[in-house]
Amino acid sequence: MNIRERIAERRRPGVTLLEVLTAIFIMGVGLLAILTLFPLGALSMARAVRDDRAAAAGANAAAYANAMDLRNDPIVVAALTQPPPAPFLPANPDAAGYPVLVDPLYASLKAPNLGSVANVTPGVPRCIPSFIPNQQAVARWFSLPDEIGFEKTGQPTGGGINVNRPGTYTWTYLVRRPRTVTAPAGNLVPVMSEVSVIVYAGRPTDSPSGEPVCTTVGGFTGGGPNVLGSNTISLTFAGDRPTFRKGGWIMDTTYVAYPQPNPKYGTVNGYCYQVAAITDTGTNSMTLELETPLKADVTTLVILENVITVLDRSTSWKP
Repeated sequence: MNIRERIAERRRPGVTLLEVLTAIFIMGVGLLAILTLFPLGALSMARAVRDDRAAAAGANAAAYANAMDLRNDPIVVAALTQPPPAPFLPANPDAAGYPVLVDPLYASLKAPNLGSVANVTPGVPRCIPSFIPNQQAVARWFSLPDEIGFEKTGQPTGGGINVNRPGTYTWTYLVRRPRTVTAPAGNLVPVMSEVSVIVYAGRPTDSPSGEPVCTTVGGFTGGGPNVLGSNTISLTFAGDRPTFRKGGWIMDTTYVAYPQPNPKYGTVNGYCYQVAAITDTGTNSMTLELETPLKADVTTLVILENVITVLDRSTSWKP
C-alpha cells in the first residue's frame, strides 16, 4: 500500500456547506417555535391573573354587600324609591322598579346618570351608600388593594410602609328591586333586591369616562325593525366608534313606559350583556353578538369600557 492510499484511508468524510445551512435552518425553526411560546405564555398568565383578580374582587364585593346590608342601606333604599324627573313616569309598585348604581367614586365626581339621554331615558342614577363617609373609604370598600406597584429596579414604589397599591381592580353595584312592597302606613318594607357586581380593571379615577352611550340600535327581541336575532344588535354612532373588543360588556339602559297606549308607569331595563363577537359594518357602526339572548327590546345602551366581568347575585340573600 502506497502513501496516497494510506492518506485516503485515514481521511474522514467532511460536511458540505449545504448540509450545514440545512441544519442551521432546522435549528432556527425550532428556536423560533420555542421563542413564540414565551409571549403566548405571558399573555395566558396575564389573562389568568386578571381572571383570578376579577373572581376575588367579585367575591369580596358580594361579601361586603352582605356584611354591610347594601340592599337595605337607607341611601340605596331612598334612591330605589325616588321617582325620575319629568317626562319619565314613576315605577309600578307591583313590578320592577328603576335600577340604581352604587358608585361612590363617580357619584362624588358628579358624573351624570349612567346611560342617560335627555327626553329618551333617565339612565341609571348613582348613589353613595351610608357606610362611605369620605373618599378614603371608597378604596377600602370598593377596590381590591392586593397589588403593589414596582420600579424598574424591582423595588416597590413608595417604600417602607407607604408602598403604592394602585387599586387596579374596583367595582360598583347595580341594584334593583323586582317589586316594591309598602306597608299599610305607607312605609317601605325591606324586601329582597337583585344585586349585580360590576368589576373594573384600570377604571379612570380622576374624571368620569369610559361610558359611551349609543341611542340608535337595530336588532330587537320583540319584532321591532331590522330584526337580527335574539342575541344580536347593530349599533350606529354619531361619531367614530369607541374602542371595544370581544369579551367586553354593555348595559341596556332603555326606558320602558307601560301599559300602552296610555302608560302610567315606567322603568329602565338595566341588563348587562357580554359581547361574544364584533363585526365592523362601517366607520361608525358595528354589529355585536352577545353571549346570552336579549331580555328586552333595546333602544339605548352603554358600552362599559374597562369592565372585565359582571357577577349576578340575584335575590339569594335577605337579612
